[in-house]
Amino acid sequence: MSSLFKYFQSRNEESAINKTLVYMQKILECVSEFEKGISFLLEERNIDLALKVFFRVNELEHQADGMRRDILNMLSKAELSNTIRENLIHLTQKIDDVANAANASARILIYINHSEFLKLDEEIHKKIIEMTRISIEAVKKLSKMVNSLLSAEESEIRDLGREVNILEHQCDEIHFAINRMLISNNPSVNPFLAIEIYNSISLIEVISDNAEDVADYIIMLILAKRP
Repeated sequence: MSSLFKYFQSRNEESAINKTLVYMQKILECVSEFEKGISFLLEERNIDLALKVFFRVNELEHQADGMRRDILNMLSKAELSNTIRENLIHLTQKIDDVANAANASARILIYINHSEFLKLDEEIHKKIIEMTRISIEAVKKLSKMVNSLLSAEESEIRDLGREVNILEHQCDEIHFAINRMLISNNPSVNPFLAIEIYNSISLIEVISDNAEDVADYIIMLILAKRP
């Protein structure tokens, strides 16, 4: 059992740990809001409401950044071993990447040409919605992993990690399918718009990629032996 895993389980009143758990919830809130924005845009075709939600994603990501800085500041002053401090810092920074991907996609979807974006093949829209939902499900599993560091058995955390890996692979396959459809079905799209569409869609897949990176890091930490 790793020293970090024992640290989480034996010192669950530590404010740094509690702040990390609250921080993970803020990240989950951010990506869940992003999913709502995608639904409003592509399912309900309500551009105004989608824009409000995407701006909300930006605000939530900004709040999460403030929480991350507080955690890093606290860790810099806490009486921790260098290994524990470095592991917690890396964990916090990796979690931050999840919200960054959602916010980056949301920002593109704020200024993109919505009328042209909505003209894309309906099957592409369905795939984007599906990929978004699976990406957010991966983040939900990741949130359970982070919270499980306080109480769960290592086997439970590894099982959650495998579920995140499966969801990430599903997103990767959907992303591949979307790219094929974009190339074959939409030759008349403005090239600059095409780039931004590609970027926004790719960033949705990056949400699950980054969730998998955090999950893999947690697995590495709980499996690492005390030196």
